Amino acid sequence: MKKLLLSSALVSLVVLSACGDGNEETTTDPVEETSADSTDSTETSDESTEDTDETEEDTQEENDSATNDTTLDTGEFVYEIKEIEQLDSQYDASTQILAVELTFTNNSEDAISPWISQGITAEQETDTTVETLMGSNGLYPEDYKTELVEMGDTNVKPGATVDAVIGFEILYPGEPVTLKEFTFNGDSSFEHVVETTE
Repeated sequence: MKKLLLSSALVSLVVLSACGDGNEETTTDPVEETSADSTDSTETSDESTEDTDETEEDTQEENDSATNDTTLDTGEFVYEIKEIEQLDSQYDASTQILAVELTFTNNSEDAISPWISQGITAEQETDTTVETLMGSNGLYPEDYKTELVEMGDTNVKPGATVDAVIGFEILYPGEPVTLKEFTFNGDSSFEHVVETTE
């Protein structure tokens, strides 16, 4: 009888111990883990939002700086306008030239001249038309920035940056000339308007 009571007591003790251990584990640990998980996910969410905001700001800043009224970055080429002058042609004072001094960076894989890269084009408008201006190579006065003019027609190695002059023959002196990015569809985010004199 004593053995039976002792066995019953031991069995009861084991059952109660087992129940107690099970309850402690199920009520305590998952709550702590859930709290920790939600804190971690909140921090991660906050960090993701900050990263997204910074990325959007960086992208906007890059877009703003990539194209403005004096700098054009096409990805392959960068043109930074330094100075623009209106000149008489060396052959005929009635022929006017728009000489554009710029810094040219070749980011393409091929050697190319600032003029042939054709990143910048020039236009003049009339009441009914928009006309693209022709280049002024060979029309500059003989003593006009000879090294820069020559560099305008010289192939520049990939990765190199040079100062050069490119130019356009003005069709309508006294009317503004618009310098734009050369594109096949006509959409240009770069625009620099130059007033000319008669």
